[in-house]
Amino acid sequence: MNEPFRLNLKDGDLDYLKTTQVCKKYNISNKTLDRWKKNGLKYYKMGRSKTSMITFKTEHIEDFMEKHLVV
Repeated sequence: MNEPFRLNLKDGDLDYLKTTQVCKKYNISNKTLDRWKKNGLKYYKMGRSKTSMITFKTEHIEDFMEKHLVV
Protein backbone atom coordinates (compact mmCIF):
# COMPACT_ATOMS: atom_id res chain seq x y z
CA MET A 1 0.00 0.00 0.00
CA ASN A 2 1.64 3.23 -1.15
CA GLU A 3 -1.11 5.63 -0.13
CA PRO A 4 -0.89 7.47 3.19
CA PHE A 5 -3.46 6.16 5.61
CA ARG A 6 -5.97 8.37 7.36
CA LEU A 7 -7.39 8.40 10.86
CA ASN A 8 -10.91 9.78 10.91
CA LEU A 9 -11.09 12.04 13.94
CA LYS A 10 -13.54 14.74 14.95
CA ASP A 11 -11.09 17.49 13.97
CA GLY A 12 -10.81 16.13 10.42
CA ASP A 13 -8.52 13.82 8.54
CA LEU A 14 -4.84 13.65 9.40
CA ASP A 15 -2.29 12.28 6.95
CA TYR A 16 0.29 9.86 8.29
CA LEU A 17 3.11 8.20 6.37
CA LYS A 18 5.02 5.03 7.15
CA THR A 19 8.83 5.07 7.25
CA THR A 20 9.26 3.72 3.71
CA GLN A 21 6.71 6.22 2.37
CA VAL A 22 8.56 9.14 3.97
CA CYS A 23 11.88 8.00 2.48
CA LYS A 24 10.36 7.61 -0.97
CA LYS A 25 8.36 10.88 -0.92
CA TYR A 26 11.26 13.04 0.26
CA ASN A 27 14.00 11.03 -1.52
CA ILE A 28 15.99 10.31 1.65
CA SER A 29 17.56 7.16 3.11
CA ASN A 30 16.47 5.31 6.25
CA LYS A 31 19.70 6.49 7.87
CA THR A 32 18.80 10.13 7.19
CA LEU A 33 15.31 9.60 8.61
CA ASP A 34 16.81 8.03 11.75
CA ARG A 35 19.09 11.07 12.13
CA TRP A 36 16.10 13.41 11.72
CA LYS A 37 14.27 11.50 14.48
CA LYS A 38 17.27 11.93 16.79
CA ASN A 39 17.33 15.66 15.91
CA GLY A 40 13.72 16.17 16.96
CA LEU A 41 11.40 14.99 14.16
CA LYS A 42 8.15 13.94 15.83
CA TYR A 43 6.90 10.42 15.15
CA TYR A 44 4.39 7.91 16.47
CA LYS A 45 5.33 4.36 17.41
CA MET A 46 2.47 1.87 17.44
CA GLY A 47 3.57 -0.52 20.20
CA ARG A 48 6.64 -1.15 22.31
CA SER A 49 8.67 -3.70 20.39
CA LYS A 50 11.60 -2.98 18.07
CA THR A 51 9.48 -3.98 15.09
CA SER A 52 6.46 -1.81 15.94
CA MET A 53 5.15 0.36 13.13
CA ILE A 54 6.39 3.97 13.12
CA THR A 55 4.37 6.70 11.43
CA PHE A 56 5.00 10.35 10.73
CA LYS A 57 2.49 13.15 10.40
CA THR A 58 3.10 14.98 7.11
CA GLU A 59 2.76 18.34 8.84
CA HIS A 60 5.51 17.44 11.34
CA ILE A 61 7.90 16.43 8.55
CA GLU A 62 7.38 19.65 6.64
CA ASP A 63 7.73 21.77 9.80
CA PHE A 64 10.97 19.96 10.66
CA MET A 65 12.34 20.50 7.16
CA GLU A 66 11.39 24.18 7.28
CA LYS A 67 13.17 24.69 10.63
CA HIS A 68 16.32 22.94 9.41
CA LEU A 69 16.47 24.58 5.99
CA VAL A 70 19.98 25.75 5.09
CA VAL A 71 20.12 28.65 2.66
